[in-house]
Amino acid sequence: MKENSLGQVFVRNLVASIPWGIIFLVLLLIASLGIRQQIKESMQYAAKMAITETSSKVLSYPMFTRIKQNTKESIEFSAKKLRQELKGLLNDPQVKEDLKEILGSSSKR
Repeated sequence: MKENSLGQVFVRNLVASIPWGIIFLVLLLIASLGIRQQIKESMQYAAKMAITETSSKVLSYPMFTRIKQNTKESIEFSAKKLRQELKGLLNDPQVKEDLKEILGSSSKR
């Protein structure tokens, strides 16, 4: 049996290990793509939950509860006053006459 030189043994083992190296690189690439997607989704989830939790904690403070209630009451008050003003304007005879003229001229066109 003929003995191979050290160089020939190295080259033979190098050639035999190349397919395994390619398989390893492909598997590493596939795994890194999957992990990258998981990391991206987890960061999005963490940001979404941080915003949700922060807003719920801040809005549960008594001061913000009073601010929300005052805002609601001010909107209701403004709507009620606007309704009263519009009723008053629509009951005004001059405004009624102007509206009739406007609607009459637009219907003639």
